[in-house]
Amino acid sequence: MHTLTLPVRTSAVLAACLLTAPVLLAQTAPEAAPPTTLTTNLPPIVVQASRTGRTAAEMPANVQVITAEEIAQAGHRNIVDVLQKQAGVYVRELSGNPANAQISMRGFGANSFGRVLILVNGERLNNPDMSSPNLLRIPVESISRIEVIRGSQTVLNGDFAESGVINIITSDPTGAPATTVTASAGSYDTYGTHLSKNGAFDDGLTYLASADWNKSGGYRANGDYETYEVNTALTKRWDESRSVSLSTFYNDSTYGMPGSLTWKQFKADPRQTTTPKDQTDQESWGVNLGGSTALGMDGKLVANFTVSRRETDSEWHGSGFNSYLSSDIDSYAFTPRYLLDTDLFGHENRLTIGSDLRFDSSSINSHGVSWSSWGVYPYGSEWSYDRFSSAGYAQDEFFITEELSLILGVRGERFFNRVTKKSEADSYSDNEAAYEASLLYRPLEDVKVFARAARYYRAPFVDEVVGWGGVPNTSLKPETGLTLETGTEVTLDKEWTAAVTVYQMDSQDEIYYNIDALGMGRNVNAPDATRRQGAETALRWTREEVASAALTYDYVHAYFTEGAYDNNTFPMVPSHMLGLNGEVYATHEVALLGGVRYVSSQYLDTDFANKQEQLKAYGLLDLAVRYEPAFLKRLRLIVGVDNVLDKEYASYAGYSSWSGAYYYPANARTWKASASYSF
Repeated sequence: MHTLTLPVRTSAVLAACLLTAPVLLAQTAPEAAPPTTLTTNLPPIVVQASRTGRTAAEMPANVQVITAEEIAQAGHRNIVDVLQKQAGVYVRELSGNPANAQISMRGFGANSFGRVLILVNGERLNNPDMSSPNLLRIPVESISRIEVIRGSQTVLNGDFAESGVINIITSDPTGAPATTVTASAGSYDTYGTHLSKNGAFDDGLTYLASADWNKSGGYRANGDYETYEVNTALTKRWDESRSVSLSTFYNDSTYGMPGSLTWKQFKADPRQTTTPKDQTDQESWGVNLGGSTALGMDGKLVANFTVSRRETDSEWHGSGFNSYLSSDIDSYAFTPRYLLDTDLFGHENRLTIGSDLRFDSSSINSHGVSWSSWGVYPYGSEWSYDRFSSAGYAQDEFFITEELSLILGVRGERFFNRVTKKSEADSYSDNEAAYEASLLYRPLEDVKVFARAARYYRAPFVDEVVGWGGVPNTSLKPETGLTLETGTEVTLDKEWTAAVTVYQMDSQDEIYYNIDALGMGRNVNAPDATRRQGAETALRWTREEVASAALTYDYVHAYFTEGAYDNNTFPMVPSHMLGLNGEVYATHEVALLGGVRYVSSQYLDTDFANKQEQLKAYGLLDLAVRYEPAFLKRLRLIVGVDNVLDKEYASYAGYSSWSGAYYYPANARTWKASASYSF
């Protein structure tokens, strides 16, 4: 059972927050001042994931921007650490491997990564199939900044953006020219190196190139991984409106799959594996060509064309079988949009019109052999899956007054799907629509209040449609829903920032994996409606070269609202998450870093009846020291320990009617060290 409920019905909260927050904030907020960040005097950062040229303060959403400097000062090892510790995002780690980590926002459980759109330089990292986005593809030293937008962004971003968008920017060559070298080491034979160079020529051409190598022996047996990554980018700017850019990437990742353990195995030795030979090799590369130009007196045309390919080879070995799977995915996207900032009836008006054209082509080859006392049985199947989606969208922001604006948006999208097996082909299509309406009130430069309603959707994964052997389930419908949210954010004295967002999401036809009494499973549309009610809060304080702290707390209640599971809690959704991170300068050269995370108990995956013992709550303590010597500027040394108290825990577990509960142990106490130098 959940232990905390929202104090009033969501509709009442929405109304109360919208009506009272502007008055309260206006009474306590300071006078307007030129915009600045908490740690620098740079102008506010335009959030690329907004697709409308807006800063975080200009968006009716809970938005956080994490800069490269903030990431480097914290000494994070990978993108999972950044999202969990600095953004407060819940990430389920399958055996401590970033390649298999599952990002979750706003109360989604199994396959939550399909409800969060992950972008890398504006290109989708989400896969058409059910494999989670490979976060090994993003070495943390290559990141320029991370944009985290919570709440449905389907109108502007389309599929996968039900609960939010995370945009990771690596190819921003506009910073100060520098060469950076980084080396890191840690527990379990973990090592990494990073080399990057960015600069500019006299004619306005900027460049960036980086190379990364990371490896780990893994906390668990067969939990090792190794990745190579290369990024390049060129940008030519003539003025604020005219630019052209070209970026490329190449990644090669190899990792073991240690699999799950029973509770007895988990308690006996969480580092063991029952699948010592299971592994995956993944290679991917891509190109992103973008540009912008002025169009008319007040308009701007922006367009991107991306091409990428992912090749994956996986193998599983067990008692009585060997299984192999090879898949290739080619993705092409063309995303033009037009931005017009002008007056309408004497009021400021911002219009964005765009189109997303995308084609994904997947080919799958699965084969293997099984054996028993009756003989040896080879098996195999090949099929392909193509999806073409075409979408048009529009969003308009009309300023009723200088402080209050109304934002309306709409999106229409058509998915054409084709499943081919040998000479047989099944084709079908789906049409979906999304829309939104928001009010954004900014009485002062450092204060915003918003209320928002939006309809969202998500098309099924390839694997959700196509079962074993390539048999398509064409009756599986896209899941849809309606979200209501309201929130506020205020900055005081350029040091304190407080934010709170309250939301409700009602979903229909939610897709989930259902295992029947015989242990057979398939993906189905939930016959009953589901609801998620929650609140996101944050309090941050920063004083340069003195100290900083960030406190986050998220509450969510995800449950069925009708049917056989009426009022039952959705599995793999913790109701409470609490995080506290900060640093204190002991001297001008030495800073002490620390963080605490708490995740409450949650039901096991597929336990919709809420009858099994829950996955236990856990709390973690991380500590580190950062040294930046005055005698050698731009040198940074960090030594730290994660999970200081050596907590034994798992962030993902499930239940099967034929095998019982199973667990994926997370990392125990882990030390880390890194050295970075820029010149």
